[in-house]
Amino acid sequence: MMRPTALLFVLIQVLCGAATAADTADDVLQQAIQAYRSALDQAQRDRRLESFARAETLFTQVISDQRSQTPDQPPSADLYFNQGNAALGAEHLGAAILAYRRALAIAPNHRRARQNLEFARTLLPDWVPVPDTDAISFGSFFDWMQTIQVRQWNGIAAVVFVLVMVLAAVYLRTDKTVARNLAVVFLIVWIGVLAKTWMLRSDATERAAVVLLPEVTARSADSINAPATFREPLPGGVEVTIIDDRDDWVRVQLSDGREAWLPASAIDLVAS
Repeated sequence: MMRPTALLFVLIQVLCGAATAADTADDVLQQAIQAYRSALDQAQRDRRLESFARAETLFTQVISDQRSQTPDQPPSADLYFNQGNAALGAEHLGAAILAYRRALAIAPNHRRARQNLEFARTLLPDWVPVPDTDAISFGSFFDWMQTIQVRQWNGIAAVVFVLVMVLAAVYLRTDKTVARNLAVVFLIVWIGVLAKTWMLRSDATERAAVVLLPEVTARSADSINAPATFREPLPGGVEVTIIDDRDDWVRVQLSDGREAWLPASAIDLVAS
């Protein structure tokens, strides 16, 4: 059995380690912010791109550290937004669009991320299809609903079902019409929550992704020797939906419905 003094020593070490990790993360974040500000002040293009790329790398490190330390809690939308701005300044269009998409996946009503995503899409070649303005907002309440995960909807469904059962029991014991009516209302709500959960599970099978490589040749089959699907390679920043995967290849669908095969290494999922 561990002695109290030894246990206290271990606890102090753990607390000191957590504090050190937090201080390190803050230091890296400050370095990222400083690198971004430095890039804005650079007159020479090469130095500006270098500073933006450094800021992007540092923001990426902060995000990675936060995800490893708190895997159940995603990084903030603002952090992805800043990562996207640094990537855009470094002319890494694919990484920028991916970061903005991730920010909006966390906070659908993030106005600046939405605006910058729409601007980044204008930098793609004219022949590349872009999604319809998926950024139409129906109000903060509906935007908030979009942030609820499947497991949270399951919890809501369980709570509503319990309310239905309680109200039904009250009605059977007291024969009060109010209890019956409320039970019916909550039963309808429960059905709606179940439907929402089913829709989210169905949407999870359609995996949104973004092309990260500067350009990649889309193929008609999952082979490097298959004919090219398009006359030109797909540039970085093209948003696709993965509909099938096979070994090191993925079959994707563009926003205009056209399909092609890409190397799995050429893309990254929005749902990180």
